[in-house]
Amino acid sequence: MLTGINMLCFSASYAIALGLEVYGLWSQARLRRMALLAWSFAGLVAHTWYLGRRVAETSSAPLATHQDWYILAAWALAIIYLAAKFYYRKSSMGLFLLPAVLGLIGASTFASTVPLATFQAPRVWGLIHGLFLMFGTVAVLLGFLAGLMYLVQSYRLKHMIGRSEGLRLPSLEWLERVNSRSLGAATFFVGGGFFTGILSRLASSGGQPGTRNGVPWTDPVVLTLGGMLAWLVAAEVFRLVYPAARQGRKIAYLTVAAFVFLLFALVAMTRDDSLHMVPATETATKTSAEVSL
Repeated sequence: MLTGINMLCFSASYAIALGLEVYGLWSQARLRRMALLAWSFAGLVAHTWYLGRRVAETSSAPLATHQDWYILAAWALAIIYLAAKFYYRKSSMGLFLLPAVLGLIGASTFASTVPLATFQAPRVWGLIHGLFLMFGTVAVLLGFLAGLMYLVQSYRLKHMIGRSEGLRLPSLEWLERVNSRSLGAATFFVGGGFFTGILSRLASSGGQPGTRNGVPWTDPVVLTLGGMLAWLVAAEVFRLVYPAARQGRKIAYLTVAAFVFLLFALVAMTRDDSLHMVPATETATKTSAEVSL
């Protein structure tokens, strides 16, 4: 019950901050900005405390389950949001970032609490694999949101909708840089997650891909991540070789497409036949063995 209250606490703080961001479309009062920062910071503190408590109570936390994974990704995105608020104090980026934070937290309530199969390997491989994929997810999300902001800002400038309308977004040049860097970071982290996932499975099977714990290339997660990595590499090569792809709507569309691949990957990770899901019988057997020891 206490865990649920803690999650509700930081979720409510972020929701109030989002409400203040919406209110900012009509008012830029100093008191509103102070309250916004206060609620956002309070949410991040509660969020950090929750994750710290998870680590203290569970040796495999905070990346051993899908639920932990979503909550940690939301935490990283919340830090980026607060940093952005200090960098662009009067911007409305929270209208895009905070819904993503709340969406990840909401998804965690439906996510599995069964340990991921990668944690059946040596713990260091499971942590590295989880961190790579978590940072890759955050990079894709950040690029997608920056792409949306770019498209919105481009439309507003094209139709001469000025700052007086209430929505304040960074310049197109700044959003373009964020898009480009997010795409490069996503390629690096997703690639790292893909290959460390294979290594973690090989470690758990003693380096024999043909064993029960080996790496089946037909696994939905492997196929989806492989497709996503191939797309990210192709998009990054295209961006570097073709200068026009580094500018304007093209880079925004590339990050939006990467987000679509991410959604497919997240859905594939929740499938019961995925290597990322440890069967309940296997978990119970392992627990019994640990108790007998």
